[in-house]
Amino acid sequence: MSERPLPQQFRHFADSTERDGASTYTAICRGVADDAGVLALLGEAPIAQRRPNILLAAVHFLLLGGVQHDLATHYDTVRSVPGEQSPLTRSVVDDFIAFCAEHRDELVHLVSTRSTQTNEVGRCTALLPAFSSVGARYPGQPLALLDLGASAGLNLLFDHYGYTYVQRQVGTGVTAGEPTSNVTLHCVVRGDPRTLPLGPLSIAARVGVDLSPLDPTSADDARWLLACLWPDNLPRFTRLQEALSIARTAVDPPTLHRGDIIEDLAAVAATIDPAIPLIVFHSWVAAYLTAARQAALVQAVRALSATRPVHYLYAEQTTETPGLPTPPPPEASPLGDLRTAVVHLDLAGGGNDVPPVRLADMHPHGRWLRWWADPQAASAAP
Repeated sequence: MSERPLPQQFRHFADSTERDGASTYTAICRGVADDAGVLALLGEAPIAQRRPNILLAAVHFLLLGGVQHDLATHYDTVRSVPGEQSPLTRSVVDDFIAFCAEHRDELVHLVSTRSTQTNEVGRCTALLPAFSSVGARYPGQPLALLDLGASAGLNLLFDHYGYTYVQRQVGTGVTAGEPTSNVTLHCVVRGDPRTLPLGPLSIAARVGVDLSPLDPTSADDARWLLACLWPDNLPRFTRLQEALSIARTAVDPPTLHRGDIIEDLAAVAATIDPAIPLIVFHSWVAAYLTAARQAALVQAVRALSATRPVHYLYAEQTTETPGLPTPPPPEASPLGDLRTAVVHLDLAGGGNDVPPVRLADMHPHGRWLRWWADPQAASAAP
């Protein structure tokens, strides 16, 4: 997306956040799409960093750090912090433009040095059945996980969360995961949730690689991760706070490596026992690569299968990842290509001619799931 003109990027991001119900960022992005001052600020960052979501996160980061400004009155996540807030005065767009002008130097530094880190644990509602579908092939055996673009590694702790899957039509539900967890993920299943593969799983290794891995025990890193969320979705914000708390006290914390997910993939994978079946996965990471780099990533994962059993799983937006081998969905949908596809490429036999399987479609943050691999699921697509 960073190759598009900045005004187009802001409008595209506004459309995306509007579909997700994030009214604050929708208003801001449409309101500043042609603002010379905001565009010039973001234009000072390296080309790869010129993304609206990085600027939005940088502003949110400063507000969460205690910077006082009228803009805070528009942000639910900041108002959740105890303290007196000034009343609403101007529009959120006017206050955002003013904030950017007043804190320009700090923001230029942040957008030039930080990267988008969403680490959305809600996506685990799709990762759990995807992992379980692979685990069913190895009954009684442990699996190794390698998360590409792992951020703080929170999705590697997927089995530390509780899950509730409900059926859209009648509300029938099933539960999975850790029942006493402070993080409970709710997902509406387009079909019968009782047919989802949901474990059990044994995890022998939890490994991640990221250009800028975050440490959940670091207050600064945790604040940046929280700043990457929308400011008008307080439940999601609170859920991430709880997931960070779990990561700080986990007895089996992930091992995170700093590196490139393509160039350093083989070296990181070599740290994991080759006798253990390996699941390499990523979610909403490939969208930040060019189509050529996406194709290179697929080849790098395929190459791992020469020396060990490998399963490649990803959850990515199809319109943003033309370099990935995503099959079309079995059924049409009013959403068209705006769905996030969950895809499995079975490389356990070392062959590169195995066709990928589209396991499911999902909401980008895991709110709903359509498990295509289940032939008995309801036929209505979301």
